[in-house]
Amino acid sequence: MISVDRLGNFFLLKKHGKIKKYDPQGNVLASLSGTTPTLIEPWYHPSIFIYSRLQQKYSVYGRNFEDPKVYVVEPALAIEPSLVCPTHDNKLWIFDNADYSLKKVNPLTNEMLQEFTLSESDANSTSEFTYLREYLNLIFLLDKNSGILILNHLGKVIEKIEVKNLTQFYFFGEDLYYLENNILRFIDLLTDKRHEIALPEGTQQAIITDEIILTINSRNLATLYTYTMASE
Repeated sequence: MISVDRLGNFFLLKKHGKIKKYDPQGNVLASLSGTTPTLIEPWYHPSIFIYSRLQQKYSVYGRNFEDPKVYVVEPALAIEPSLVCPTHDNKLWIFDNADYSLKKVNPLTNEMLQEFTLSESDANSTSEFTYLREYLNLIFLLDKNSGILILNHLGKVIEKIEVKNLTQFYFFGEDLYYLENNILRFIDLLTDKRHEIALPEGTQQAIITDEIILTINSRNLATLYTYTMASE
């Protein structure tokens, strides 16, 4: 699992749940051990949000993993809260794997603000949901076995990107992007324009910032590349 914050700092999840934070030059800034993270979300700088499906708890840390605040997902909100992520307006999205429902809640009051259930064609016994994210006022849900669901805030699936065995996806400006067969594939969420960047053979994960591409290969070697986006 890898992630990036608004300042271009990288987060790498290593074995046994250890997380390390690096600056864009690859220098270690901070680390955290003893976690069981299902999802890490550092986008809302300076907070770092971490959810643990095993414990059904989410934690909010300072920029260097200091001053942790730990919260339990209210049992009345979800039977099986497999994924939880923050929103741009300081609320939470909860995905309940028991009935394939998405719920937006106010974490301060545990008030349910929105709730909808995915259709059988989008979520069923063959689905394995592994990642949840809000971005540009849309909801993105990853089914490892079929691809990425893009939903509006009314719960309507407006697009489904079919790609199997995907572990993560990311955002860069107005683009959604993901790695498939050593290629970073970009989709502009506003215009649907698409482009791609070829990466070295054996790339297992990759993430991009304004000036840096970080790749991790099959030998767990992390490499930082500088790049210039091609002009139109």
